[in-house]
Amino acid sequence: MKPAFSVLMPVYHGDDPSQLDVAVRSVIDQSVRPDEIVIVEDGPLTRELSAVLDSYERECEGRLSRYRLRENVGIGNALRAGVTRCEHELVARMDADDISVPDRFERQLAVFERRPDVDVVGGYIAEFDDDPNDRYARRIVPTNHASIAARARFRNPMNHITVMARRRAILDAGNYRDFLGMEDYDLWVRMLSNGSTFANVPSVLAAARIDRRYSPRGGIDVARTEARLQRSFYRSGFIDAPIFLYNLLTRVTLRLLPGRIRGRLIARYTRTPP
Repeated sequence: MKPAFSVLMPVYHGDDPSQLDVAVRSVIDQSVRPDEIVIVEDGPLTRELSAVLDSYERECEGRLSRYRLRENVGIGNALRAGVTRCEHELVARMDADDISVPDRFERQLAVFERRPDVDVVGGYIAEFDDDPNDRYARRIVPTNHASIAARARFRNPMNHITVMARRRAILDAGNYRDFLGMEDYDLWVRMLSNGSTFANVPSVLAAARIDRRYSPRGGIDVARTEARLQRSFYRSGFIDAPIFLYNLLTRVTLRLLPGRIRGRLIARYTRTPP
């Protein structure tokens, strides 16, 4: 008998209703369907977004629950609230504009059943502009725990939208925190430091809707958040002084570069052809 699991998806007013429709449909039409879908409404939604969720709420007949936040609090805080409301021990992450491959959950559950020591299972993602079948790149991550832990000292070793994790391990590490788009990296490091075991499936588990001209976020606020994150890694003992200084020099500087240059550098070192 398969383990029961929840899917956690935050939604906010800026999401696209048609993309939300596709994202939720990809969760429902899985080879192994989730036992629960928890939607965190991060502040008031548009009528169009609410209509999409109303429709799926009726279709899922009690398997989809909605938790409404009175104001927009950001994805880190929305996820923090959502994790506490998931009923099952395994929690899969999903975003409102991405697409899970049809057997994503089946593959991840197989790892948890085969490896009871594992706490977090992710995988690769494929990136596309508008057509999910026209994928222009893959984001590959290390697959075994030792390689994941080693990469985490320098950059994020997991693709957040592909992750399924044990709820207890997330809570024991302190749950999500507000880190301006780096809330997942912050959580992985705290979980690694807390003794959690990680794995990645060596195949694409989700397709991410990312304009190939997109430049990852930069600017002074993001650079400050990056510096704060690296300080937390250093103070916790996860990284030593040389790595801390190296990360400040490379990662914080990267956030301050012009968007086009920043995008090219990140694409070169984090993506491969489809």
